[in-house]
Amino acid sequence: MGKTDNGTGPVSRPAYRLPERGPRPDLPLYERLIDNGIAAADSQGTIVDHLTARRLAIWLAARPQEQDFARGLVRFVQTGAVSHELKTQLRRHARSGTFPDQAEAARLLTYCINRGTELGPIGENFAAACDQLDRADAMLARLHDRTRHGHAAPEQGWPETDGPRVTALARRDPETQTVTLVLDAATADTAMFAIAAHADEREAHVREVERFGQDLPEGSYGRRNRQAIAAREARVASRLRAVEHAYRVANERDTVPSPPEPRGTFRSPDQVPDREIELG
Repeated sequence: MGKTDNGTGPVSRPAYRLPERGPRPDLPLYERLIDNGIAAADSQGTIVDHLTARRLAIWLAARPQEQDFARGLVRFVQTGAVSHELKTQLRRHARSGTFPDQAEAARLLTYCINRGTELGPIGENFAAACDQLDRADAMLARLHDRTRHGHAAPEQGWPETDGPRVTALARRDPETQTVTLVLDAATADTAMFAIAAHADEREAHVREVERFGQDLPEGSYGRRNRQAIAAREARVASRLRAVEHAYRVANERDTVPSPPEPRGTFRSPDQVPDREIELG
């Protein structure tokens, strides 16, 4: 994608900045994350997701922009809401050949059009949740860079056998009450095996408790107690299965052959049909 420069143009309001907690991706890293998000969308023949669209907006807001455009970008970054003014400004930038951010604006405009009439805020903690993902992706990118340049820590062996280096990083965000884990593939496989096995045990316990409770008198304390235990175990098993399912989906997505677009390139704004833009 186009690289950031100081350029000339209208002075914008201060650009949105990520919270100070944790590593904050710089603009070159945002460009890299945006390229990855665009390549993933193009490989599946779809538009960019909310996270990549937000990263595009952050990148655009960091450049000198007109005040109304900057305000619309910052509002989208903070809430996910798409204003009419934002779409108007994106259309101007996408259609004119005089703006250096033409390709980025065209990509974000296509995303906004695809949202149809659902242009309001995206959830209560949209910005905080995306910030958490940005920090996690930044951490992964830097870890990948250190490994590629031979700066990784000495390899640790598995007990009594040689094996890949163990990577296990975690970050908790008290605002969103979320925890981000970064694991190497072998450790992740081991953790998922343990999670699936524990889910099996919980589900078996649910069945056992339910069978025992059916023999107790209706409305009795013993039966109500067994029902409460079964419900609690089922909730725990459901959370474990959700983690297992998310991991399986991530693995299946990675196995789909998808030659990415060359890094640093956007689809030409010419590929954004005027007919589709008019619908906005």
